Amino acid sequence: MRKIPKKFLKGKKSFLVKLSPVDSINNTGSFCVFPDTVSFSGQDKGESVVLIVRKHPAVFIPRYLAIIGLLLTPLLFFAAFSGTGDFSPIYNFGVGLLFLLLAFTVACDTYFKWYYSVNIITDIRIVDVDFNNILFHRFSEAHLDKIEDVSHSPAGVLSSIFDYGDVYIQTAGSKPEFEFTGVPRPRDIQDTLLDLLEMKKKGHI
Repeated sequence: MRKIPKKFLKGKKSFLVKLSPVDSINNTGSFCVFPDTVSFSGQDKGESVVLIVRKHPAVFIPRYLAIIGLLLTPLLFFAAFSGTGDFSPIYNFGVGLLFLLLAFTVACDTYFKWYYSVNIITDIRIVDVDFNNILFHRFSEAHLDKIEDVSHSPAGVLSSIFDYGDVYIQTAGSKPEFEFTGVPRPRDIQDTLLDLLEMKKKGHI
């Protein structure tokens, strides 16, 4: 069990009951509660990270299938034309290497987009980092006192099976709406934000 900062033990505690059974024992999972060794650019002194959320792995099922398809394609190709004898070993090696590199590229792109696209909830703000590619990412944030409404919705059939969905956060800041898309346990994320807002208004944090 991770150590919960004392300031969160004051006032409303309902979200702690839901977040205490931590799913991930490390700081690099899809749903990490009170990470003890994580910091981010611009973090204030004394600011505590409550949640780090990344997309649920099930969101990338189409990409997993694409990777498997790329790996199987040369095998199917060789099986279909193995009796013709028209292709040299060098050609066969080249085809196999090409599809292997394509599968590796898709796998790396999937991992980087999952790992670096991250949503952070602290006792002061929410942070949304969107990683589109290695050359471009977007960093947005809003303080808790700017949040006006929080809602969530499922993201399809798979979301009901794997418990993930989208969380929508309306703010009064320069970015009117934040979206945490394809995140695990969206209901718990919504409850956490609402409880933090209430604790913030009462001066407990």
